[in-house]
Amino acid sequence: MVRVSEEKEKIKKRVFLGLLLLVFTSLLAVTAYFFLFLSAPETYFSRGGALLLTVLLLIMLFLFILGFFSMVFTLMQNRSFPGLNWFMDKVIPLLFPLVLSIGRFLHIAQDKIQNSFIEVNNQLVRTRSKHLKRDRILLLLPHCLQKDSCSYKITHSSSNCHRCGECQVAEILELAFSLGINVEVVTGGTLARRAVQKYHPQAVVAVACERDLSSGILDSYPLPVLGVVNERPNGPCYNTMVDMESLRETLSIFTEKLDKTSTAS
Repeated sequence: MVRVSEEKEKIKKRVFLGLLLLVFTSLLAVTAYFFLFLSAPETYFSRGGALLLTVLLLIMLFLFILGFFSMVFTLMQNRSFPGLNWFMDKVIPLLFPLVLSIGRFLHIAQDKIQNSFIEVNNQLVRTRSKHLKRDRILLLLPHCLQKDSCSYKITHSSSNCHRCGECQVAEILELAFSLGINVEVVTGGTLARRAVQKYHPQAVVAVACERDLSSGILDSYPLPVLGVVNERPNGPCYNTMVDMESLRETLSIFTEKLDKTSTAS
């Protein structure tokens, strides 16, 4: 069963990495075109502009190659290489919009690409060991996990939850409080950013849909964010759910690192 799960994760990651490779190929083709354009004798008066554009494209291409192969090498070795992290942190936010554009052109569902990106990001975050304090870990939850008919809204304070058991919020809060980590329920990116500014976390675990997770991960760079995609049996943003086992496993990545750090010290 574990092997099947690992194979599914590999397939998911290949979508994002494959599209990144297509972006690389496209940039290489554009650079080659401008190089040939620059070499043509009839373009004498445009040579200065073409030369500048070619140099810029070559710099971007070099940066991308370093970032892409740093990412692939880190994923293959399943460990962090501090000297390579800088290139990945710069390249991923820069090229993600291009990946989505190529995916749209190839009629690949945006959710599928975003899900693949989240899987890649999660593994990259796992490889980076970090000295964590439990009160510096932030769990972000979407407001749509709460039952829509509930009159005790928890977006301003999770303590408003009456633990009725009609939704998963009570179970998630109990888990978070037992671990001693901070929890915020947010309605979108603006409140999520405010929560990050409020707690100044060293790491974030976020539950949301693919679109919100991918944009939140990119907005938070280089802050490590682990994403857990929610389940939407009733459609988007309405009485959503989360796989509790997946959430526990994701939270344990940071809390186990803390325990190991504490033991070592």
